[in-house]
Amino acid sequence: MRQRDALGLPRSRRLSFSGQLAELVKDDLTEDGVVLSIGGAEQSHVELGDPDYLLHDYLFRMGTVLQTCARERLGGAPAAGASTAATGAPRVLHLGAGALTLPRFIEHHWPAVEQTVVDIEPELVEFVLEHLPMRRSPRNLVADAAAVLGPGGALEGVSFDVVVVDLFNSAAAPEHLRSPEFHRAVLEQVAPGGLLLVNLGDEPPMDFVRAQVVSLLEAAATLIPDASGTPDASGTPDASIAPGTEQAARCAMLSAPSDVLEARAEGNLSFAARRGAALEQTELNALWAAGPHPGDVLSAEELLQWARP
Repeated sequence: MRQRDALGLPRSRRLSFSGQLAELVKDDLTEDGVVLSIGGAEQSHVELGDPDYLLHDYLFRMGTVLQTCARERLGGAPAAGASTAATGAPRVLHLGAGALTLPRFIEHHWPAVEQTVVDIEPELVEFVLEHLPMRRSPRNLVADAAAVLGPGGALEGVSFDVVVVDLFNSAAAPEHLRSPEFHRAVLEQVAPGGLLLVNLGDEPPMDFVRAQVVSLLEAAATLIPDASGTPDASGTPDASIAPGTEQAARCAMLSAPSDVLEARAEGNLSFAARRGAALEQTELNALWAAGPHPGDVLSAEELLQWARP
C-alpha cells in the first residue's frame, strides 16, 4: 500500500492572507507522490518515503549545489573563519515554504541542521505538516520575507549557513521582493562562506532573470571588502559594471536546462552564490556532471555575459 493512500487525499485548507485554496492531491506521475497546489497552480511535489527524490528540475539542481558546495558545512564542519551561524548546529533559512520539499531533503541528508521557514500564509506550514509530517518540524515564522529580515524583524541580524529564496519566481513578483535592497538584505543573512540559493523563473527573452542576476551580483559585490571595478582593455575600470561585480560572479553560478538558458523556452533557473569565496572549478564541474541534461552551469565571466547580453 502506498503511503499516500492513508492520507485521505485530497485535502484542502483556505489560506487567509491570499484567500486562495491550498490542496494536497495525489501525483500519479510517481510511485508515491503528493502535489501541493495553491489557487489551482502546482507549487510543490513531495515523494513520500523518499525525501531524496526531487522531481522538479530546479530543486534537483539546488539539491546538487547543497551536496557539492555545502556538504561539510551542513554536516557540522564549516570552513575556518565562519561566524555566528556555525557556532552551534548548522542553520538553514527558507524564504517561502511550499510543501517543505527542500527542508525534507536537508533533514534527510543532514538531520542535525536547524531549519527556519518563513511564509506569509498563516495556515500553510501547519496544513502541510498536519498531512505530510517531518521527523523534526522546522521553526515556522509567519511574515513577509523582506520584513522579517529588516529592522525590527524576527530575523534581523541572524545569520545562516544557507539561505534559500523560493518565492515569486517571475516578473509578477512584488517589487519589494525583487529589489536590490531585498537582495542585499538576503545576502547579509548568509554567514561568510555560506550559500545563497534562489529559484528564478522567466520566459524568453529572459529579461527578468537577467536583471535579477545582475541585481544579485551587484548586491553581493557591495559585501566584498575593497571591491574594485573591472578593467577594460586599457586597464581602466569599466564604469558599466559595478565595482566588485566580477569578483561576485566568480562566487556565483546559474544552472538550468539548455533551452531555458538559450531563451528558447520558459522555465526555472537556479542561482547560487557563496559569500566571500569563489566557487572552485572542481565544484562547477561536479554541478554540470550531475545534470539534469541537457543543461549548463554558468559562472564568472560566462555568467556576466549571459546576464548582460
